[in-house]
Amino acid sequence: MSDDKNSDENNNAINDLKKSAEIKDREISELKKRVEDEKRLNQIHLTMIRELQAQLTAQARLGIITLSLLSSGRNRYIWLQLR
Repeated sequence: MSDDKNSDENNNAINDLKKSAEIKDREISELKKRVEDEKRLNQIHLTMIRELQAQLTAQARLGIITLSLLSSGRNRYIWLQLR
């Protein structure tokens, strides 16, 4: 009888361990999925940052060209006034 009781306890312990392992496996799978989702989101953010940097660079160049043209136009106007 005590052997049957020990056997039942062992079986219950094994079943508990199996359930615990299944739960941990699910948790690991969910964490892996979240990591992959975060990687994709980070990649999207990185792409957006690069696009914004490119736009800012283009706007800065356009601003420098505009200032240069305004400055040269003003200098030409002043030079013509002095003649």
